[in-house]
Amino acid sequence: MFDLDNWQEIWTTITRNKLRSLLTGFGIFWGIFMLVLLLGIGNGFRDGIQRILNGVAANTCVFLTDRTSEPYRGYRKGRAWEMNARDVELIRGKARWVEQVAPVLYGVYSDKNVVRGMKSGTYNIMGVLPAQFVVYPQVVMQGRLINEMDVEQRRKVCVISPGVYETLFSPGENPLGKYIRVKGIYFQVVGVSRMVASNTGQKDESFYIPFTTMRYTFSRGDRIHQLFCIGQEGVDASLVEQEVKMILREAHDIAPNDEKAILSYNTQEMFQIFNNLILGVDLLIWIVGLGALMSGMVGISNIMLVTVRERTREIGVRRALGAKPVTILKQLMSESVLLTFVSGIFGFLLGVFILEMMARAMTDSTGLLAPPSISFNMSLLALFILVLAGVAAGILPTIRALKIKAIDAIRDE
Repeated sequence: MFDLDNWQEIWTTITRNKLRSLLTGFGIFWGIFMLVLLLGIGNGFRDGIQRILNGVAANTCVFLTDRTSEPYRGYRKGRAWEMNARDVELIRGKARWVEQVAPVLYGVYSDKNVVRGMKSGTYNIMGVLPAQFVVYPQVVMQGRLINEMDVEQRRKVCVISPGVYETLFSPGENPLGKYIRVKGIYFQVVGVSRMVASNTGQKDESFYIPFTTMRYTFSRGDRIHQLFCIGQEGVDASLVEQEVKMILREAHDIAPNDEKAILSYNTQEMFQIFNNLILGVDLLIWIVGLGALMSGMVGISNIMLVTVRERTREIGVRRALGAKPVTILKQLMSESVLLTFVSGIFGFLLGVFILEMMARAMTDSTGLLAPPSISFNMSLLALFILVLAGVAAGILPTIRALKIKAIDAIRDE
């Protein structure tokens, strides 16, 4: 621990050339400022991605149809085919790794297809099973979701999103029990909900009715437009995907090696892509932030080398009067650490202040970027890196000073 005289001597040395010290310290100031700012924004990006991922079941596979690309069993390639309600029963009966099946039927899409009194809107009506709300978890704002009884009895009920509610109802009006006309057929509102995944800046304008009601009331036939399969817990989603595709190929006479006839993807792969993206962003942040900090370290090291050169005679006199090498080492290392810490702490505080301002401005943000923040542990890590940078910046000048011989230093002009 240095006494007061030592600290005064260190401060006097640093302030002897104020402009040089200021410009040197700015490198560390900017480096730690950029590191803190980038870490905070990176956390906001990570939280925004996580907000999206929380709104989708982690082990879900999605299936769509396309034309065949291989001839098979007398069929030519390029044949169009459709999934149907029988496929749902086949998958439920044959698939080992599927826990729930959620077919989706779209229809009655036209301009101003949803009407209530003098208000109307254009929405894509979806016929769904209750399992659909496992695939895309919902936040129930009023009432309830579609249930199995609605599906079995083909009830003319609907669940609407906040976007639909805002269009068809007055602010504060209770929509439950009210009727909405869809292509001339009245549906009773039983709930208002939004998808968890819709909290990303995109307006949720979903309109759900029971799958069987869509199928029979609007004469949609036996086809299915989209199929979601939820895998059993702990089962790799790729296994579920391949199993379901095999069942669909057999049911519709599609060649086993035809990879284009069935369009599919699983959310596990999507999660991995996002995780890799987050990892890449984190790596880029650390490279840029530490690069900026390192440039400041080099600046301080260079200035300390110049200082050592200017103080050669002083160091020589100290050595001649019996100053131990450890005393010279403490003196120079303390100067480097103090200059680094004072400069860096201002950069750190400015970075935290800007992050706080950004977070307040983005309190209601629903986009891909959540309010930026920096954790306490990350703050401690940044300060540790700051001190480490000061030590590293002083190593080379200190070694240079310790190599100075007393007699040579005194002769130096």
